[in-house]
Amino acid sequence: MDSIFHEKWFNLNSLLTGPELISDTYLALFLAQLQQEGYSIFVIRGNLPECEAEQILAFMRVHQQQRPRLIGEEEGQTSSGYHCLTWNPDGPPL
Repeated sequence: MDSIFHEKWFNLNSLLTGPELISDTYLALFLAQLQQEGYSIFVIRGNLPECEAEQILAFMRVHQQQRPRLIGEEEGQTSSGYHCLTWNPDGPPL
């Protein structure tokens, strides 16, 4: 039986449109990449006040269906400036 106490990790990059859920397996790789790129990583330790989100996450499995985009990035556009299109063999791109 799964424990109800699961740690959740989020990328709170202020350049994103919202928080990004990060898996336990990806966390170490993600932090190493950020450090290599020269970003600051802040660790907060101690007894922090509980919040409603923490209570909800304690009892629900979380799956992020869509990753947040960079602020100013239009939907369907990547950070490199190219637009992502889905090809439909029966008609025009979607």
